[in-house]
Amino acid sequence: MDWASFTFGAIMACVTVFGATALALHAIIGRGFLAWMWARALAIGLLALTFPPASAFLFADPLDAWAARLAATDIGIAVCGPLLVTYLEPRIRVRGLSTMLWAVLPAGLAMAVAAPLVARSAQLWLIHDALVGCLLAVIVIGLVCAIRAGSRTARFQAVAWAPGLMVGTFTLSYELIRHQGLLFYVEAMLAALLFEIIVTATGIGDATVIIRRERDLAIGDVRRAIRASAIDPLTGVDNRRGLAERFANPSAERPIGLAVIDCDHFKRINDNFGHGVGDEVLVAVAEALRGEGVFVGRLGGEEFVLLITREDWRQRAEAARRRVSAAVAARVPQLPFRVTASAGLAPVRAQDSLESAIRRADRALYAAKDAGRDRALMLTEGTGPAERRLAGVA
Repeated sequence: MDWASFTFGAIMACVTVFGATALALHAIIGRGFLAWMWARALAIGLLALTFPPASAFLFADPLDAWAARLAATDIGIAVCGPLLVTYLEPRIRVRGLSTMLWAVLPAGLAMAVAAPLVARSAQLWLIHDALVGCLLAVIVIGLVCAIRAGSRTARFQAVAWAPGLMVGTFTLSYELIRHQGLLFYVEAMLAALLFEIIVTATGIGDATVIIRRERDLAIGDVRRAIRASAIDPLTGVDNRRGLAERFANPSAERPIGLAVIDCDHFKRINDNFGHGVGDEVLVAVAEALRGEGVFVGRLGGEEFVLLITREDWRQRAEAARRRVSAAVAARVPQLPFRVTASAGLAPVRAQDSLESAIRRADRALYAAKDAGRDRALMLTEGTGPAERRLAGVA
């Protein structure tokens, strides 16, 4: 087996595997460059069929083989433009680059259609070679611009296309100057195309890893953004949305009881000491309310909600409420008076939504405020508005 036959067999095997892989990946991840890589592989396969030994079986007339070779070459060049455009990273922005590369496609296809005429005319052959040189120059310029803009994929394709570009450029120059074909062109071009497929396949693997990493980062960013939208930026506890998500989360332990806690006379703090001091008080309150088995959320203003999952939920709510005064005194020592909190408690029933449980706790909170503040109350389960004061609460 001679070198051309060995290279032909290797390149056809690689083209088949590469093209099938590109199509499969395109079906999975839907990236446009994979479809153009399949088209490039198809063009390479068609070009290889115009070289010996396959051309001897497929074409009776050498001019037909030559016309097919020109057409396959033109198609292969034509798809390089859109392949590079779609392959480049989205962040690569070079003015006019996309338009320039997309223009390679119709120009190359038009030349492929004219290939039968070119093969039978020496004058058209020279014009064709000059046009091919122009298209190759556009592709090289596109690669250089993309590489200068920091494209990793362009560097891969530059390496992949370099042997083919060198063989093609040298052959074109030789034909334009000597007006005859180049010896060993077939072997050199087949080897260059085989090298292109191997390097491009490596580039696809690299691009796939990058795409997966970018996808994972994007998913992480979305998750962080969703989570951030459920967090109160001042206190760091969940907001109303976060409370609703936690309450409805089937994988989380369902709360047994709920407490609505409100900082007493908070307006006086803002009015006399400014909103900056008021914000510090709210941060201190949020820190004081945290505890084991207690999920803390801020409804808004100075009002907080505790979702409590322990059987002694009343005692835990009361302990959290009592911690408020000490926490505020430690964080905001400039306040000349003691800051207290009132709480309304409600058991969470099986049929309760978050809103229904909060409404009952709010009624208890209003009762605690009316009873003098600095206390926790829970409405009884009767039909009337009677309240029951928790044990140990003054």
